Amino acid sequence: MLFFVVMTAPVKGNEVILSADLWCPYTCEPSADDKGILVDAIDSILQQSGHRLDYQLVNWARAIKMARSGKYDGLIGAYVSDAPDFIFHTEPIQISKMCFFVKKDDPWKYFGKDTLKKRKISVVNAYSYGEYFDNYIVKNHNQGDKSIVQISGMDITKTRVEQLKSNQIDTVLEDWRVFPYNVATYKKNSDTQWKAEFRNAGCLPGEGLFIALSPNRGTSKEYVEIINKGLKQLVDSGKLDEIISRYE
Repeated sequence: MLFFVVMTAPVKGNEVILSADLWCPYTCEPSADDKGILVDAIDSILQQSGHRLDYQLVNWARAIKMARSGKYDGLIGAYVSDAPDFIFHTEPIQISKMCFFVKKDDPWKYFGKDTLKKRKISVVNAYSYGEYFDNYIVKNHNQGDKSIVQISGMDITKTRVEQLKSNQIDTVLEDWRVFPYNVATYKKNSDTQWKAEFRNAGCLPGEGLFIALSPNRGTSKEYVEIINKGLKQLVDSGKLDEIISRYE
């Protein structure tokens, strides 16, 4: 039996530990000058309130586990469906749209679940793709035709590109910003000649991206109020748009 301790501490001047996986341009390398749209946004909000961000990069399943237990204060870039027991601020920082990416010469298009038959779709372990598609993953994962192929790790884009090139999969389900951004980065840094090109074949409904705060940290509700106030200021001042423009 597990017992979770609700941790409390004075909010003023805290070091706030938030975790995410590598999901650039939303959450990038902690050592980079540009750490990601969502990281830069929450860092700015916390600084305005006298706090310091400690940004930890781990795989998503571990990030959720560590935040849920109270070891971390929360997650960066969560859907509500990723961790519905967590505490969320009111408005999302950004809207994510999960889209189906295929090779450029693949004529397939997504028009609903009925069009997914016989597709081999790459998804990331422990990710939520919204309630609509999460149910589809549960029903079709580990089926004989391998219609859902789950992967994990830190260099996910490289794995997916290699799987597409070798025809292990034919479809990648990923955020509309994330896959093109990371393919471009992979192409730029690749030692081998690049030939494959990809296109967007259709998207799922959009989902909000939030800072999800731990249900087992006594400071979470206070941080929610800080984020609600700080995010409005970030939007009204135009600073959020400035942050986004650095990644376009």
